[in-house]
Amino acid sequence: MTVPPDDWRARAQALADQLSDQGDITDPAWRRVVACVPRHVFVPAFYSDDDPSELVDATDPRWLSLVYSDDTLVTQRKEHPDQPGMLWSTSSSTRPSFMLRMLHILDVADGMTVLEIGSGTGYNAALLSERLGPSQIVSVDIDPELINAARARLADAGYHPTLIAGDGARGYPLGAPYDRLIATVATERVPPTWVEQVRPGGVILADVRPRGMTWAGALARLTVAGDGTATGPLISCTWGFMSTRRAVALPGIPESAPIDTSTTHTRTSDVGREALSTPGLSLLIWQQLPGINAFPGATTTRITTPDGSWATVSDDTPAKVEHGGPSDIWHHVETAHTWWITHGHPGVEAFGLTVQQNRHRFWFQTPDCESWPQS
Repeated sequence: MTVPPDDWRARAQALADQLSDQGDITDPAWRRVVACVPRHVFVPAFYSDDDPSELVDATDPRWLSLVYSDDTLVTQRKEHPDQPGMLWSTSSSTRPSFMLRMLHILDVADGMTVLEIGSGTGYNAALLSERLGPSQIVSVDIDPELINAARARLADAGYHPTLIAGDGARGYPLGAPYDRLIATVATERVPPTWVEQVRPGGVILADVRPRGMTWAGALARLTVAGDGTATGPLISCTWGFMSTRRAVALPGIPESAPIDTSTTHTRTSDVGREALSTPGLSLLIWQQLPGINAFPGATTTRITTPDGSWATVSDDTPAKVEHGGPSDIWHHVETAHTWWITHGHPGVEAFGLTVQQNRHRFWFQTPDCESWPQS
């Protein structure tokens, strides 16, 4: 469907005005960019929130209004090979307010080069191209289907950045060094290759979060140093991007180890399941229990770890804890909770991250602070 220029421009301008009124756009340059980029070109169809099996496209009277709303629009779903019949979201056009928040944090300036990890629909690459010029932008996505569609849509909108089908964890060394790197997919670790491909003084903005407990994550704004390290603060962000895919055919979903519930131990705890969703504390719990998966229920939450340990915890006071497997993993949650209480209930923004080669170190308050809960 061809949308008359006067129509989509008015809608894009209204979206830019809305984001400015909400405080999501504070830089006039980004307000102009949002008003200039035709989002409908990048989202010709998306899945309905009301019926996940229904595609909303240009034949639907809701389509254009939803495209120019401040909503996330899911554009691709895939089955996991081990879960036939179940569809998982694997690509979307993220809500513009969040995208613009990240672009402001990225702090680009004229002449800068940007590497984007996670091309998706191509809309974010279009925003960056409009702001800096297409020749300054490289965008990588693991899915060739997405890359081909994004390339065609970007061309339709008049932009020709470099698009690469490949593993985003490897970046794109042929275009390095970059002034900025922005990851529009969530990752549990910042790959050393990203640090290597950003010049000293450059910035990496990554969505860092566990795929099995996504609300525990944060945005990390890391400045690259001349010694090959990158360090910087965490920025509160309860809900971020979809997790990276390890292969094109695999959705970025939690991968649980089998658990054995035949032997169950029961005890009580002063720490209930609300600890798992408390900002700051949930970050600590993730660091205590790498690979954690959380499965919330009506009155209990079960957590598992890759070694097959598990615990089910209630929201009572005191909480009832059932656990099994190689270790009592709720003990690690209690350790994190004690540290968090002792240090004044810090939120996400009290923490930061340093990346050096294969070392991925979270810190509290200052980069040289080694104070961290130990099990």
